[in-house]
Amino acid sequence: MSTLIATRDTGTAPAVVSVRRDPAPSKIKYRLQRLWLRKYVQPLVRVWMPVAALCLFVLLLAGNDRLRTVIQQKFSEIRTNIAARPEFTIQSISIPLGSSDLVRQIDGVIDLALPASALEVNLEALRQIVQNLSAVKTATVQLTSTGVLEIRIIERIPQIVWRNGNRIFLLDETGIRVAEIPRRTVRVDLPLIIGEGADLEIAEAIALFQMAEPLAERIRALVRVGQRRWDIVLDGGQIIMLPETGAITALRRVIDMQNTQNLMDWNLSTVDMRDPVRPLIRLNDNALNELRRRRDAALGEPV
Repeated sequence: MSTLIATRDTGTAPAVVSVRRDPAPSKIKYRLQRLWLRKYVQPLVRVWMPVAALCLFVLLLAGNDRLRTVIQQKFSEIRTNIAARPEFTIQSISIPLGSSDLVRQIDGVIDLALPASALEVNLEALRQIVQNLSAVKTATVQLTSTGVLEIRIIERIPQIVWRNGNRIFLLDETGIRVAEIPRRTVRVDLPLIIGEGADLEIAEAIALFQMAEPLAERIRALVRVGQRRWDIVLDGGQIIMLPETGAITALRRVIDMQNTQNLMDWNLSTVDMRDPVRPLIRLNDNALNELRRRRDAALGEPV
């Protein structure tokens, strides 16, 4: 509601007269409202006009090298200013878990000069580089609010030593190489397997070592023969020859005989279990000589 002030030259205070405003819109406003209610106008204004403006801007930008250069410079300046902010700056690297050797490997492969901007570092690519290390099972990389690049890893645990030719590797329970070592004495606490293809049968090798627990102190190595079967080598040169299939069952029979008859304490060189139906026991040279001596003595022949 609007007011109109009317005055008279009577020397008294002006009187206030109220005038009611016409609520009807103007012709132009009415036509615009009617136009806005048409079904194609609102999408045109809200969607297609901004798209057209954007396309026009892109065309102008593509055809104007100077404008494009200016925009790129401004964008680069804005990005540089944001990257320089303290909350986006990597001040240090933290690897809370992992052996000292593995930590040194990670430091070597990431090769990140500090301080660095988090906007300049591809965290996913960095995580992939770390996880590609043979000793790393899984890795996560994140930037903390205090500017610390935290690398958390789950390290592969060596379960077995594998000698293949002149090279010696540490393997985890799945047969993946964790590391290479210069000599066997570096990890005498782990069991040893030998031969080409032995790393492909880690599960069976671990099961055989577990089955042979009563002979654990005497076992020197598990040897893969022809990439088909295993030989268990004991101290003193004794060998338990296992079949291609059913190696666990065959070894169980040997362990049962060891527990009941101290089989492996005899003067024997080989226990051949390759034929489960007809296992063979071969005596060593000393035992054979002793048998010959006793035979000759029984026959009355000179010893």
